[in-house]
Amino acid sequence: MNLKLRLSLYSVAIFSVVIFVASAAIYISFYKKMEQNELLSLKNKTLLAAIYYLEADEVGHVERETIKDQLRKSISRKNIAVFNEENILAKGEMVLENNIISEDFLNKTRLHLENNLITDDYFYNSLFYKDNEGDFVVITREIKTDFNQQLFTLLQILIIVFVVGVLLIYLFSRFLGKFAFQPLTNIINQIKERDNNNFTQPLSSNDTYTEIQDLVVSYNHFIDRMAQTFTIQKNFIDYVSHELRTPITALLGTLEVTNHKKRTLEEYANVMVQLKQYINDLQETLDQMMLLSGAKTSFEFQPVRIDEVVWHVIENAILYHKARINVDLQVKNNQLLTIQGNEKLLEVALNNLLGNAIKYSNNQPVLIQFLEIGNRLQIHISDVGIGILETDLKQIKQNFFRGKNTQEFQGKGIGLSMAHIIFTLHQIDLEIVPNNPKGTVVQLVF
Repeated sequence: MNLKLRLSLYSVAIFSVVIFVASAAIYISFYKKMEQNELLSLKNKTLLAAIYYLEADEVGHVERETIKDQLRKSISRKNIAVFNEENILAKGEMVLENNIISEDFLNKTRLHLENNLITDDYFYNSLFYKDNEGDFVVITREIKTDFNQQLFTLLQILIIVFVVGVLLIYLFSRFLGKFAFQPLTNIINQIKERDNNNFTQPLSSNDTYTEIQDLVVSYNHFIDRMAQTFTIQKNFIDYVSHELRTPITALLGTLEVTNHKKRTLEEYANVMVQLKQYINDLQETLDQMMLLSGAKTSFEFQPVRIDEVVWHVIENAILYHKARINVDLQVKNNQLLTIQGNEKLLEVALNNLLGNAIKYSNNQPVLIQFLEIGNRLQIHISDVGIGILETDLKQIKQNFFRGKNTQEFQGKGIGLSMAHIIFTLHQIDLEIVPNNPKGTVVQLVF
Protein backbone atom coordinates (compact mmCIF):
# COMPACT_ATOMS: atom_id res chain seq x y z
CA MET A 1 0.00 0.00 0.00
CA ASN A 2 1.51 3.33 -1.05
CA LEU A 3 1.61 6.37 1.22
CA LYS A 4 -0.92 8.33 -0.83
CA LEU A 5 -3.58 5.59 -0.51
CA ARG A 6 -2.77 5.07 3.15
CA LEU A 7 -3.23 8.77 3.97
CA SER A 8 -6.48 8.78 1.98
CA LEU A 9 -7.76 5.87 4.05
CA TYR A 10 -6.62 7.64 7.24
CA SER A 11 -8.59 10.72 6.15
CA VAL A 12 -11.66 8.58 5.45
CA ALA A 13 -11.34 6.83 8.81
CA ILE A 14 -11.02 10.11 10.74
CA PHE A 15 -13.89 11.70 8.80
CA SER A 16 -16.04 8.60 9.37
CA VAL A 17 -15.54 8.76 13.12
CA VAL A 18 -16.20 12.51 13.24
CA ILE A 19 -19.32 12.41 11.09
CA PHE A 20 -20.62 9.31 12.91
CA VAL A 21 -20.32 11.06 16.26
CA ALA A 22 -21.88 14.23 14.82
CA SER A 23 -24.73 12.24 13.23
CA ALA A 24 -25.37 10.37 16.47
CA ALA A 25 -25.44 13.66 18.38
CA ILE A 26 -27.85 15.17 15.83
CA TYR A 27 -30.14 12.13 15.91
CA ILE A 28 -30.25 11.93 19.70
CA SER A 29 -30.79 15.68 20.08
CA PHE A 30 -33.57 15.66 17.49
CA TYR A 31 -35.18 12.64 19.13
CA LYS A 32 -35.16 14.29 22.57
CA LYS A 33 -36.51 17.56 21.19
CA MET A 34 -39.25 15.84 19.21
CA GLU A 35 -40.20 13.74 22.21
CA GLN A 36 -40.32 16.80 24.42
CA ASN A 37 -42.53 18.65 21.92
CA GLU A 38 -44.86 15.66 21.57
CA LEU A 39 -45.31 15.34 25.34
CA LEU A 40 -45.83 19.10 25.73
CA SER A 41 -48.47 19.09 23.00
CA LEU A 42 -50.10 16.03 24.55
CA LYS A 43 -50.11 17.75 27.95
CA ASN A 44 -52.15 20.62 26.53
CA LYS A 45 -54.58 18.14 24.99
CA THR A 46 -54.92 16.36 28.34
CA LEU A 47 -55.84 19.66 30.06
CA LEU A 48 -58.32 20.41 27.29
CA ALA A 49 -59.89 16.93 27.70
CA ALA A 50 -60.15 17.41 31.51
CA ILE A 51 -61.98 20.70 31.05
CA TYR A 52 -64.30 19.18 28.48
CA TYR A 53 -65.25 16.13 30.52
CA LEU A 54 -65.10 17.43 34.09
CA GLU A 55 -66.12 21.07 33.78
CA ALA A 56 -69.18 20.53 31.57
CA ASP A 57 -71.60 21.50 34.35
CA GLU A 58 -69.70 24.70 35.15
CA VAL A 59 -69.38 26.36 31.73
CA GLY A 60 -71.95 27.79 29.38
CA HIS A 61 -73.25 26.17 26.23
CA VAL A 62 -71.22 28.37 23.86
CA GLU A 63 -67.99 27.89 25.78
CA ARG A 64 -68.58 24.15 25.97
CA GLU A 65 -69.13 23.96 22.21
CA THR A 66 -65.94 25.89 21.65
CA ILE A 67 -63.99 23.49 23.87
CA LYS A 68 -65.65 20.58 22.14
CA ASP A 69 -64.61 21.91 18.74
CA GLN A 70 -60.99 22.43 19.86
CA LEU A 71 -60.88 18.95 21.36
CA ARG A 72 -62.31 17.39 18.21
CA LYS A 73 -59.65 19.10 16.07
CA SER A 74 -56.75 18.13 18.30
CA ILE A 75 -57.48 14.62 19.55
CA SER A 76 -59.91 11.78 19.09
CA ARG A 77 -62.08 10.64 22.00
CA LYS A 78 -60.70 7.15 21.37
CA ASN A 79 -57.42 8.49 22.78
CA ILE A 80 -58.94 9.90 26.00
CA ALA A 81 -59.58 8.09 29.30
CA VAL A 82 -60.78 9.50 32.63
CA PHE A 83 -60.31 7.35 35.76
CA ASN A 84 -62.14 7.98 39.04
CA GLU A 85 -60.78 7.56 42.54
CA GLU A 86 -61.36 3.79 42.36
CA ASN A 87 -59.22 3.55 39.18
CA ILE A 88 -62.30 2.74 37.09
CA LEU A 89 -62.66 4.16 33.61
CA ALA A 90 -65.41 6.75 34.07
CA LYS A 91 -65.30 8.70 30.83
CA GLY A 92 -63.58 8.58 27.46
CA GLU A 93 -63.46 6.00 24.72
CA MET A 94 -59.86 4.82 25.01
CA VAL A 95 -59.50 1.07 24.55
CA LEU A 96 -56.86 -0.16 26.98
CA GLU A 97 -54.93 -3.29 26.06
CA ASN A 98 -52.36 -5.37 27.90
CA ASN A 99 -52.95 -3.38 31.10
CA ILE A 100 -50.75 -0.55 29.82
CA ILE A 101 -52.42 1.88 32.24
CA SER A 102 -51.64 0.20 35.56
CA GLU A 103 -52.63 1.20 39.07
CA ASP A 104 -49.01 2.10 39.73
CA PHE A 105 -49.07 4.58 36.82
CA LEU A 106 -52.31 6.14 38.15
CA ASN A 107 -50.95 6.38 41.70
CA LYS A 108 -47.76 8.07 40.48
CA THR A 109 -49.92 10.57 38.61
CA ARG A 110 -51.83 11.38 41.80
CA LEU A 111 -48.54 11.69 43.69
CA HIS A 112 -46.75 13.93 41.14
CA LEU A 113 -49.91 15.56 39.71
CA GLU A 114 -48.86 14.46 36.22
CA ASN A 115 -47.02 11.59 34.52
CA ASN A 116 -45.78 10.40 31.11
CA LEU A 117 -45.51 6.98 29.51
CA ILE A 118 -43.89 6.07 26.20
CA THR A 119 -44.48 2.74 24.45
CA ASP A 120 -43.59 1.45 21.03
CA ASP A 121 -46.82 2.75 19.55
CA TYR A 122 -48.03 5.66 21.73
CA PHE A 123 -47.13 8.64 23.88
CA TYR A 124 -49.23 8.80 27.07
CA ASN A 125 -49.80 11.83 29.30
CA SER A 126 -51.76 11.81 32.54
CA LEU A 127 -53.05 14.67 34.68
CA PHE A 128 -54.45 14.61 38.24
CA TYR A 129 -57.57 16.80 38.20
CA LYS A 130 -59.67 17.73 41.21
CA ASP A 131 -63.34 18.39 40.54
CA ASN A 132 -66.46 19.01 42.58
CA GLU A 133 -67.57 15.52 41.59
CA GLY A 134 -64.33 13.97 42.88
CA ASP A 135 -60.68 13.49 42.04
CA PHE A 136 -59.91 12.11 38.60
CA VAL A 137 -56.91 11.07 36.50
CA VAL A 138 -57.22 12.24 32.89
CA ILE A 139 -55.12 10.36 30.33
CA THR A 140 -54.55 11.13 26.67
CA ARG A 141 -52.37 9.42 24.09
CA GLU A 142 -50.88 10.18 20.68
CA ILE A 143 -49.89 7.56 18.15
CA LYS A 144 -46.19 7.55 17.24
CA THR A 145 -46.56 6.89 13.51
CA ASP A 146 -45.65 10.42 12.38
CA PHE A 147 -43.00 10.69 15.07
CA ASN A 148 -41.36 7.43 13.99
CA GLN A 149 -41.62 8.39 10.32
CA GLN A 150 -39.84 11.70 10.93
CA LEU A 151 -37.07 9.95 12.86
CA PHE A 152 -36.73 7.34 10.12
CA THR A 153 -36.50 10.08 7.50
CA LEU A 154 -33.81 11.85 9.54
CA LEU A 155 -31.92 8.58 9.93
CA GLN A 156 -32.03 8.01 6.17
CA ILE A 157 -30.71 11.53 5.54
CA LEU A 158 -27.87 11.07 8.02
CA ILE A 159 -26.90 7.72 6.47
CA ILE A 160 -26.91 9.20 2.96
CA VAL A 161 -24.84 12.18 4.13
CA PHE A 162 -22.42 9.81 5.86
CA VAL A 163 -21.94 7.59 2.81
CA VAL A 164 -21.69 10.48 0.34
CA GLY A 165 -19.37 12.38 2.68
CA VAL A 166 -17.03 9.41 3.08
CA LEU A 167 -16.97 8.89 -0.69
CA LEU A 168 -16.30 12.59 -1.36
CA ILE A 169 -13.58 12.74 1.28
CA TYR A 170 -11.86 9.73 -0.30
CA LEU A 171 -12.07 11.20 -3.80
CA PHE A 172 -10.93 14.66 -2.71
CA SER A 173 -8.06 13.24 -0.63
CA ARG A 174 -6.90 11.20 -3.64
CA PHE A 175 -7.21 14.24 -5.90
CA LEU A 176 -5.48 16.63 -3.50
CA GLY A 177 -2.88 13.95 -2.75
CA LYS A 178 -1.57 14.35 -6.29
CA PHE A 179 -0.69 17.96 -5.52
CA ALA A 180 0.47 17.33 -1.96
CA PHE A 181 2.77 14.48 -3.02
CA GLN A 182 4.01 16.17 -6.19
CA PRO A 183 7.30 17.31 -4.58
CA LEU A 184 7.90 13.80 -3.27
CA THR A 185 7.03 12.33 -6.67
CA ASN A 186 9.51 14.71 -8.32
CA ILE A 187 12.23 13.55 -5.95
CA ILE A 188 11.45 9.89 -6.66
CA ASN A 189 11.59 10.55 -10.41
CA GLN A 190 14.94 12.32 -10.03
CA ILE A 191 16.33 9.38 -8.08
CA LYS A 192 15.07 6.92 -10.73
CA GLU A 193 16.99 8.87 -13.36
CA ARG A 194 20.27 8.45 -11.50
CA ASP A 195 22.77 5.92 -12.83
CA ASN A 196 26.50 5.25 -12.64
CA ASN A 197 27.27 8.41 -14.58
CA ASN A 198 25.18 10.98 -12.69
CA PHE A 199 24.43 9.44 -9.28
CA THR A 200 26.45 12.20 -7.57
CA GLN A 201 24.24 14.90 -9.09
CA PRO A 202 22.33 16.55 -6.22
CA LEU A 203 18.54 16.58 -6.07
CA SER A 204 16.69 19.83 -6.61
CA SER A 205 13.37 21.02 -5.19
CA ASN A 206 11.75 24.44 -5.37
CA ASP A 207 8.90 25.91 -3.32
CA THR A 208 8.28 22.72 -1.40
CA TYR A 209 7.55 21.69 2.17
CA THR A 210 10.10 22.08 4.92
CA GLU A 211 10.19 18.31 5.52
CA ILE A 212 10.79 17.60 1.82
CA GLN A 213 13.51 20.24 1.74
CA ASP A 214 15.16 18.61 4.76
CA LEU A 215 14.97 15.26 2.96
CA VAL A 216 16.61 16.73 -0.13
CA VAL A 217 19.37 18.34 1.93
CA SER A 218 20.00 15.10 3.83
CA TYR A 219 20.04 13.06 0.62
CA ASN A 220 22.41 15.47 -1.10
CA HIS A 221 24.70 15.41 1.94
CA PHE A 222 24.62 11.60 1.92
CA ILE A 223 25.38 11.46 -1.81
CA ASP A 224 28.20 13.93 -1.34
CA ARG A 225 29.75 11.71 1.31
CA MET A 226 29.21 8.67 -0.92
CA ALA A 227 30.90 10.47 -3.80
CA GLN A 228 33.85 11.25 -1.55
CA THR A 229 34.02 7.59 -0.52
CA PHE A 230 33.94 6.44 -4.15
CA THR A 231 36.62 8.96 -5.00
CA ILE A 232 38.76 7.59 -2.20
CA GLN A 233 38.20 4.06 -3.47
CA LYS A 234 39.09 5.05 -7.03
CA ASN A 235 42.21 6.83 -5.86
CA PHE A 236 43.02 3.87 -3.65
CA ILE A 237 42.91 1.55 -6.66
CA ASP A 238 45.05 3.96 -8.68
CA TYR A 239 47.42 4.27 -5.79
CA VAL A 240 47.66 0.49 -5.41
CA SER A 241 48.41 -0.09 -9.08
CA HIS A 242 50.94 2.71 -9.17
CA GLU A 243 52.67 2.29 -5.85
CA LEU A 244 53.02 -1.50 -5.93
CA ARG A 245 54.30 -1.54 -9.49
CA THR A 246 57.34 0.62 -8.72
CA PRO A 247 58.90 -1.37 -5.82
CA ILE A 248 58.00 -4.73 -7.34
CA THR A 249 59.58 -3.74 -10.66
CA ALA A 250 62.67 -2.54 -8.80
CA LEU A 251 62.84 -5.77 -6.81
CA LEU A 252 62.55 -7.95 -9.91
CA GLY A 253 65.03 -5.84 -11.86
CA THR A 254 67.62 -5.91 -9.08
CA LEU A 255 67.26 -9.67 -8.62
CA GLU A 256 67.56 -10.26 -12.37
CA VAL A 257 70.66 -8.10 -12.70
CA THR A 258 72.24 -9.66 -9.62
CA ASN A 259 71.54 -13.16 -10.85
CA HIS A 260 73.02 -12.41 -14.28
CA LYS A 261 76.58 -13.02 -13.06
CA LYS A 262 78.47 -13.82 -9.93
CA ARG A 263 79.06 -10.99 -7.49
CA THR A 264 81.47 -10.30 -4.68
CA LEU A 265 80.32 -10.33 -1.09
CA GLU A 266 80.46 -6.57 -1.04
CA GLU A 267 78.27 -6.35 -4.15
CA TYR A 268 75.81 -8.83 -2.64
CA ALA A 269 75.75 -6.72 0.53
CA ASN A 270 74.93 -3.62 -1.51
CA VAL A 271 72.19 -5.52 -3.35
CA MET A 272 70.74 -6.63 0.00
CA VAL A 273 70.69 -3.01 1.15
CA GLN A 274 68.81 -2.04 -2.04
CA LEU A 275 66.38 -4.91 -1.64
CA LYS A 276 65.79 -3.97 1.99
CA GLN A 277 65.07 -0.39 0.93
CA TYR A 278 62.61 -1.59 -1.73
CA ILE A 279 60.91 -3.84 0.81
CA ASN A 280 60.67 -0.95 3.31
CA ASP A 281 59.12 1.21 0.60
CA LEU A 282 56.69 -1.59 -0.20
CA GLN A 283 55.81 -2.00 3.49
CA GLU A 284 55.23 1.75 3.84
CA THR A 285 53.08 1.68 0.72
CA LEU A 286 51.02 -1.20 2.08
CA ASP A 287 50.55 0.65 5.38
CA GLN A 288 49.28 3.75 3.58
CA MET A 289 47.02 1.65 1.39
CA MET A 290 45.51 -0.05 4.43
CA LEU A 291 45.01 3.36 6.01
CA LEU A 292 43.29 4.79 2.94
CA SER A 293 41.10 1.69 2.52
CA GLY A 294 39.89 2.06 6.09
CA ALA A 295 41.23 -1.33 7.13
CA LYS A 296 42.97 0.22 10.12
CA THR A 297 40.62 3.05 10.93
CA SER A 298 37.25 2.33 9.25
CA PHE A 299 37.11 6.13 8.85
CA GLU A 300 35.84 6.55 12.40
CA PHE A 301 35.47 10.21 13.29
CA GLN A 302 35.83 11.57 16.80
CA PRO A 303 36.92 14.83 18.47
CA VAL A 304 40.55 15.53 17.53
CA ARG A 305 42.89 18.35 18.56
CA ILE A 306 44.27 19.42 15.19
CA ASP A 307 47.17 21.31 16.80
CA GLU A 308 48.35 18.13 18.51
CA VAL A 309 48.26 16.28 15.17
CA VAL A 310 50.31 19.07 13.59
CA TRP A 311 52.87 19.00 16.42
CA HIS A 312 53.24 15.23 16.01
CA VAL A 313 53.87 15.67 12.26
CA ILE A 314 56.39 18.42 13.02
CA GLU A 315 58.27 16.21 15.49
CA ASN A 316 58.57 13.44 12.88
CA ALA A 317 59.75 15.92 10.24
CA ILE A 318 62.43 17.28 12.58
CA LEU A 319 63.48 13.76 13.57
CA TYR A 320 63.72 12.25 10.09
CA HIS A 321 64.50 15.26 7.87
CA LYS A 322 66.25 17.63 10.28
CA ALA A 323 63.63 20.12 9.19
CA ARG A 324 63.54 23.73 10.36
CA ILE A 325 59.94 24.58 11.16
CA ASN A 326 58.53 27.70 12.79
CA VAL A 327 55.05 27.71 14.33
CA ASP A 328 52.91 30.83 14.80
CA LEU A 329 49.77 30.23 16.89
CA GLN A 330 47.28 33.13 16.68
CA VAL A 331 44.09 31.37 17.79
CA LYS A 332 42.34 32.81 20.85
CA ASN A 333 39.28 30.51 20.75
CA ASN A 334 40.72 27.12 21.67
CA GLN A 335 37.44 25.42 20.77
CA LEU A 336 38.27 25.96 17.10
CA LEU A 337 41.25 23.61 17.50
CA THR A 338 38.97 20.65 18.28
CA ILE A 339 37.35 19.10 15.19
CA GLN A 340 35.55 15.90 14.25
CA GLY A 341 38.00 13.78 12.31
CA ASN A 342 40.21 10.74 11.90
CA GLU A 343 43.59 11.35 13.49
CA LYS A 344 45.52 8.85 11.33
CA LEU A 345 44.12 10.19 8.06
CA LEU A 346 44.80 13.79 9.08
CA GLU A 347 48.34 12.83 10.05
CA VAL A 348 48.94 11.29 6.61
CA ALA A 349 47.56 14.37 4.82
CA LEU A 350 49.52 16.89 6.91
CA ASN A 351 52.66 14.79 6.63
CA ASN A 352 52.35 14.91 2.83
CA LEU A 353 51.91 18.70 2.83
CA LEU A 354 54.79 19.32 5.20
CA GLY A 355 56.97 16.79 3.37
CA ASN A 356 56.39 18.63 0.09
CA ALA A 357 57.23 21.97 1.70
CA ILE A 358 60.50 20.54 3.04
CA LYS A 359 61.43 18.62 -0.12
CA TYR A 360 60.72 21.29 -2.73
CA SER A 361 62.47 24.01 -0.70
CA ASN A 362 65.65 21.92 -0.19
CA ASN A 363 64.99 21.83 3.55
CA GLN A 364 64.68 25.60 3.92
CA PRO A 365 62.71 26.94 6.91
CA VAL A 366 58.94 26.29 6.80
CA LEU A 367 56.35 28.45 8.56
CA ILE A 368 53.13 26.94 9.97
CA GLN A 369 50.50 29.46 11.09
CA PHE A 370 47.34 28.82 13.09
CA LEU A 371 44.94 31.68 12.28
CA GLU A 372 41.43 32.60 13.44
CA ILE A 373 39.64 34.33 10.56
CA GLY A 374 35.90 34.98 10.64
CA ASN A 375 35.51 32.67 13.66
CA ARG A 376 36.95 29.84 11.55
CA LEU A 377 40.26 28.06 11.91
CA GLN A 378 42.85 28.30 9.14
CA ILE A 379 46.25 26.62 8.94
CA HIS A 380 48.82 28.04 6.52
CA ILE A 381 51.95 26.09 5.55
CA SER A 382 54.41 28.44 3.82
CA ASP A 383 57.72 27.53 2.19
CA VAL A 384 60.32 29.35 0.10
CA GLY A 385 60.86 26.56 -2.41
CA ILE A 386 60.43 26.29 -6.17
CA GLY A 387 56.72 27.09 -6.02
CA ILE A 388 54.01 25.90 -8.39
CA LEU A 389 53.66 27.24 -11.91
CA GLU A 390 50.42 29.07 -12.56
CA THR A 391 49.67 26.73 -15.47
CA ASP A 392 49.92 23.73 -13.13
CA LEU A 393 47.62 25.03 -10.37
CA LYS A 394 44.43 23.61 -11.90
CA GLN A 395 45.88 20.10 -12.19
CA ILE A 396 48.11 19.97 -9.14
CA LYS A 397 45.52 18.05 -7.07
CA GLN A 398 45.06 15.28 -9.65
CA ASN A 399 46.49 11.79 -9.18
CA PHE A 400 50.11 11.32 -10.36
CA PHE A 401 50.37 14.87 -11.69
CA ARG A 402 53.70 16.56 -11.13
CA GLY A 403 54.61 20.13 -11.95
CA LYS A 404 56.84 20.94 -14.85
CA ASN A 405 59.48 22.36 -12.50
CA THR A 406 59.81 19.24 -10.31
CA GLN A 407 61.96 17.04 -12.52
CA GLU A 408 64.95 17.36 -10.21
CA PHE A 409 62.96 16.03 -7.23
CA GLN A 410 61.82 12.49 -6.62
CA GLY A 411 58.09 11.93 -6.25
CA LYS A 412 55.10 9.99 -7.49
CA GLY A 413 52.47 12.74 -7.78
CA ILE A 414 50.18 11.08 -5.23
CA GLY A 415 50.81 12.93 -1.95
CA LEU A 416 48.93 16.17 -2.67
CA SER A 417 45.98 14.38 -4.30
CA MET A 418 45.76 12.03 -1.31
CA ALA A 419 45.83 14.99 1.07
CA HIS A 420 43.10 16.72 -0.94
CA ILE A 421 40.85 13.66 -0.69
CA ILE A 422 41.40 13.34 3.07
CA PHE A 423 40.70 17.02 3.71
CA THR A 424 37.57 16.87 1.54
CA LEU A 425 36.39 13.93 3.65
CA HIS A 426 36.85 16.17 6.71
CA GLN A 427 35.11 19.15 5.03
CA ILE A 428 38.37 21.11 5.04
CA ASP A 429 39.07 23.32 2.03
CA LEU A 430 42.57 22.97 0.57
CA GLU A 431 43.76 26.06 -1.28
CA ILE A 432 47.18 26.62 -2.87
CA VAL A 433 48.46 30.14 -3.60
CA PRO A 434 51.87 31.44 -4.67
CA ASN A 435 54.11 32.78 -1.91
CA ASN A 436 55.74 35.98 -3.11
CA PRO A 437 58.50 36.37 -4.03
CA LYS A 438 58.95 32.58 -4.19
CA GLY A 439 57.59 29.39 -2.72
CA THR A 440 54.07 28.18 -1.97
CA VAL A 441 51.41 28.73 0.68
CA VAL A 442 49.03 25.85 1.38
CA GLN A 443 45.92 27.10 3.16
CA LEU A 444 43.59 24.79 5.08
CA VAL A 445 40.22 26.39 5.84
CA PHE A 446 38.16 24.51 8.46
